[in-house]
Amino acid sequence: MPTTTAKTINFIVDTSLYPLEAIQAAAYTLTGRAYVRIARSGSRAASVALKLKAAGGNPTALGDEFHNELLHECLRLKVSQANRKLREYIVTKALVSAQTPSISASALEPAAEEAACPECAAEAQARAPQTPPAAPVDPELEKEIEKLLREIEKSGPAQDDPLGVAVPWEKKYGAQAKKSPSRRKRSAKKAA
Repeated sequence: MPTTTAKTINFIVDTSLYPLEAIQAAAYTLTGRAYVRIARSGSRAASVALKLKAAGGNPTALGDEFHNELLHECLRLKVSQANRKLREYIVTKALVSAQTPSISASALEPAAEEAACPECAAEAQARAPQTPPAAPVDPELEKEIEKLLREIEKSGPAQDDPLGVAVPWEKKYGAQAKKSPSRRKRSAKKAA
């Protein structure tokens, strides 16, 4: 049962239900509006005292807000603990991918902790180099490919080049290659 004065509320929090880390985080969220004091009160309890910084506030409402925030922080702590391995894996992967390519192959191997996580094991397996399965070869398709390759070899270098892409820049523009593009456009306009 909390004890309340005009600017202060004191209560005891059971640390077997609420971890000390969650109590501290909940208290921290209220430090803008209240002074907070947390102390051990026995082996399984913590004493929390909230004193309003500004006059005219309601300490009971502040205590209720602290309890709500305490529940939020407990949930955040549980989620954080449940996702610890995944979070560490993601951060490690981001750091490894940001490093230079001189990393040894052993550094990219999954750690023993990653093997316990199914998502991590699947990711490690996907990273492993795999040889593609041999595609079945159709004899008719193989003959058609050979025929097309022979046609390409017979035609030699590109005979048909309507845009002049295969012509080197110097041959195409000659002395104009050394001029800037804006001068080339003016020279072309004068010639026309």
